[in-house]
Amino acid sequence: MPELPEVELVRRALAQEVEGVTIEAVAFSDFVVNGHQIGRRTIVKEDLGAFGPRVHGAAIRKIGRRGKYLYFIMEKSGEVFHMISHLGMSGAYFVRDSVESITDANYRKHWQVVFRLADGRALIYCDIRRFGEMATVGRMGDFPPFTRMAVEYTDPDSLPEFLDRAKAPANSNKAIKAVIMDSSVIPGVGNIYASEALFTAGILPTRKAGNVSVARLVDLHRAITDVFNLSIESGGSTISDYRGVSGEKGSMQDRFNIYQKKTCRACGGPIRTKTIATRNTFYCTRCQR
Repeated sequence: MPELPEVELVRRALAQEVEGVTIEAVAFSDFVVNGHQIGRRTIVKEDLGAFGPRVHGAAIRKIGRRGKYLYFIMEKSGEVFHMISHLGMSGAYFVRDSVESITDANYRKHWQVVFRLADGRALIYCDIRRFGEMATVGRMGDFPPFTRMAVEYTDPDSLPEFLDRAKAPANSNKAIKAVIMDSSVIPGVGNIYASEALFTAGILPTRKAGNVSVARLVDLHRAITDVFNLSIESGGSTISDYRGVSGEKGSMQDRFNIYQKKTCRACGGPIRTKTIATRNTFYCTRCQR
């Protein structure tokens, strides 16, 4: 958490709030500063002495999303560069007059980076668990995770690429759930939406990818698309930490069919759990095969 739908919602909200605005100053929390002093590069994955001056005075031209990453296209003195940001487990951006005006006390306490904007507001990155990341790169291609990432699920080439990569020999003996959580197959699928999509498609998450037919993979791609779109329409999933830019919670968790359920909504049978790709997986052996 957050997964693709939540990151997309953050992107849309930030685009409305800060595109076209210039950054006038940058401040880091004591936690970030202390982490860098002992060589951990906490949150900001480059030297603070390089990151701060680079974004200071830069205009935010556009905000995009690639998989679970946000990217900020910035321009300064005619130079265009990118700030890449991952929300980790509990990262959130807020646009407020100050840190003190964040209504959620837990996020207010755990602010990590503040970008002071030319219009007097602040773009504030908060992170309770502190697994988020941000860094600047010259070009998108300079960021290694993007070089191996498949096209977005909304791209017309997504389905054929998904079929080709899911059926690749390297994936044939892997559990299908692990395969769809690989961004080189389809970007943005995390633990929650993998379980939900596999349930919708009627596929056991433990089934080896090589044993899933092309027809069922087509159904699975459609299920991933439908689950993503439903979550975006529902404002994302707020199980514990996710918040939108205005501090709002999502309601997708009220529409889960299988994730963290005890009984199956379709057949009433018991939900089973198993660890796949290091994550707890929920499934129904009656409805999924």
